[in-house]
Amino acid sequence: MRTPDIATSMLRLAESLVLLAAPASEQIAWCERHGWCVDELGLDFDWAAGWVVPRVDEQAPGLLSGSLRDVLVRIGERLAEMSGPGGSARWDAEGLAEDSPWAEIRQMAGRALDEIVKLDVVIVIPRPS
Repeated sequence: MRTPDIATSMLRLAESLVLLAAPASEQIAWCERHGWCVDELGLDFDWAAGWVVPRVDEQAPGLLSGSLRDVLVRIGERLAEMSGPGGSARWDAEGLAEDSPWAEIRQMAGRALDEIVKLDVVIVIPRPS
């Protein structure tokens, strides 16, 4: 199996961050349109960050800035804090719209996207071969 190139990997991470940075109304509409539960926004980020960062580090050591790494870690930590017993109300449409940790995650995801732009990696939509 061929390993995706850096631009494709970064595109996958950026897609996940765009979902997290979107206003609650757009997140809710997106989840409804695609048949996702709210928790899948967090799971998607967890998968993307956990897969992309090691792949990019392997292919282009030093490319990811410390600022980007820090904000990705903080997003992951915040999502983890919201999970588990007692956090279920945060993982529905009402929680997404009204819970203050989601607002923090939106801001952090926006900062992460800003950091990706600074990397000057040309992100292209891959075409099937």
